[in-house]
Amino acid sequence: MQSYALLLLCAGAAYAQFTCTDNGFYPDPKQCDKYYDCNRGEMTEMLCPDGLVFDSSLSPAVQQCTYPFMVQCPENSILQPPQPSGIECPRMNGLFEHEEPSNCQSYYECRNGEFERRACHDGLVFDEYTGTCQWENAGYRSGCRAHKESLSDGFSCPNQTVFASNGHEQVHPRYPKDNDCRYFYVCFQGRHPRISGCPQGTVFNPGKLSCDDPLNVPGCEHEADYEIALPLGK
Repeated sequence: MQSYALLLLCAGAAYAQFTCTDNGFYPDPKQCDKYYDCNRGEMTEMLCPDGLVFDSSLSPAVQQCTYPFMVQCPENSILQPPQPSGIECPRMNGLFEHEEPSNCQSYYECRNGEFERRACHDGLVFDEYTGTCQWENAGYRSGCRAHKESLSDGFSCPNQTVFASNGHEQVHPRYPKDNDCRYFYVCFQGRHPRISGCPQGTVFNPGKLSCDDPLNVPGCEHEADYEIALPLGK
């Protein structure tokens, strides 16, 4: 009973710290999802729907609650107790990761406790902190389940960033084929492997990531006379 009275006293003290000086909607200095409606000197304490926070970046004339990743809440600010709705919605509103940590592509959009399951495109993972899909190799998530395509020879695209000789990141990186100087792999969007090959008389140069004279590729000097060449892009 004493602890409850103390809680009410603290809540009343926090409420008393804010004073209306002008008409409009103003944020609470310590609770990010609480704000005040000031009208002709009278103050009404307001609370955003669970999962949303008050957007204090707008004009005081605008009353708006939005997702937390769209607002810069004060350091050490608090929120109202969550009102979960199933495992999909830890709060009534918001964008939330899939409950299976290895499933980084799927996420839930919750509105008033009702959810819709959504998914990022291939090569992207959902980042709850920003509420957006980010490139998988950017390191926003770890422990994600691999969704790799493989060719008949067992090759699958490595989960890594490949840079060209000019320093630019390759959107469709290339990799040499083991024990075969003329053929190489192309990973479209970094995920979908295809095998390709250099025109007759040339070999794949792993340093340049392009077809080149066999004399420029150590170990491939004798490969210039292959009779079969697989057209590029096949």
